[in-house]
Amino acid sequence: MARNGAAVSRQFPRFAFIFKNITTTAGFALAVAEEFVLLLIICGLTFTGIRAFNLLWLGTFIAFTLHLVVHIGQAIVIRKYIPALATSILVLPISIWLITDCIKCSDFSPIEIVAYSLASTVAVGANLLLAHWLARKFGEWQEGEMSRI
Repeated sequence: MARNGAAVSRQFPRFAFIFKNITTTAGFALAVAEEFVLLLIICGLTFTGIRAFNLLWLGTFIAFTLHLVVHIGQAIVIRKYIPALATSILVLPISIWLITDCIKCSDFSPIEIVAYSLASTVAVGANLLLAHWLARKFGEWQEGEMSRI
């Protein structure tokens, strides 16, 4: 994270704030784990059969799919392999198929789908800030612990 983040920050200084918060690989793993737990909760809520939770899942899955496109775009822009690239390329077509199939099988209106997708995208962005904050705090704690050894 530190090596690639520094290189990208030099090439694209406007985005340096994204990488300065994640100082360790373990901090990055914590951020990913936090997002994973949140997604598990959203998936679990769909089992209630409540329409709003099903729309929340679909909107969040659409936001996730947009996130895959962002990772592919990152690799294109920086002209370098990033760890998320292979997974994004593999998962993107499956995700698009799943979204279109879910929409075909549901009675959700286009307005509902767009509204939940936009709301989920904003929520995912806000959660990304939280995840980066957690990663930074964990990295600071970890570096402090390592300096004691």
